[in-house]
Amino acid sequence: MSTVCLETSRLYLRPLTKSDVNFRYVAWLNDKQVNKYLESRLSRYSMEDLIEYIGAVNKKKTAIMFGLFIKETGKHIGNIKIDDINLYHLNATIGILLGEKSEWGKGYASEAITAVTKFCFSQLELKKICAGCYESNLGSKKAFEKVGYKVEGFLRGQVDTDCGREGVWQLGIIPSDVLLSDDEVV
Repeated sequence: MSTVCLETSRLYLRPLTKSDVNFRYVAWLNDKQVNKYLESRLSRYSMEDLIEYIGAVNKKKTAIMFGLFIKETGKHIGNIKIDDINLYHLNATIGILLGEKSEWGKGYASEAITAVTKFCFSQLELKKICAGCYESNLGSKKAFEKVGYKVEGFLRGQVDTDCGREGVWQLGIIPSDVLLSDDEVV
C-alpha cells in the first residue's frame, strides 16, 4: 500500500484504509444517482464488501486508491484510483468517484485529477495516463478536459445503461500536455 499523501488548495488525498469504510461510503455505491456511470452500479455493496475491496486494492502493486478529503472539515467526499500501473510501458488508468452529492459541481474532481496526474508524471514517472467515461457523463469528460486530457477516441455503443446502449469517451494525457495549477481548476 502506498503511504503517499497529496495536497491541493482545498483537498488532501491519502490512501484509503479499511477504517475509512462507513455507512455513508457504502451508501454512495448503492445510490443510483452516484453510481449511474460506474460499473459498481451492477451490484449492491455492504460494509464487508468495501473492506474486502480496499484490502485487495491496497495489496495490488499496480494500483493506488486515494480518498478525497476536504481540508477544512476532514469530510471524505470521494475517491480517485490509479490502476493498471504499467512500469514497462509507463502508463496507467485513473478513475474518480465523487460520492457526496452536496459537493458536486464545485471543481473538486478537476482538483483531484490535477493532483493525481501530476503525481503520476513526477513521482511514478509515467509517460501516459488514460481515463474513460460514458457518453452522457459530460461532467466527468469536462473535468478531465479542464486538466488537459484530450479525447483520443470514442467507442460507439460500448456499454449498456438504464437509458440503453451508450458510447464511451477515451481520454488521455502525456507530460507535454498543459496541466493547470490547482487554483486554476477551482
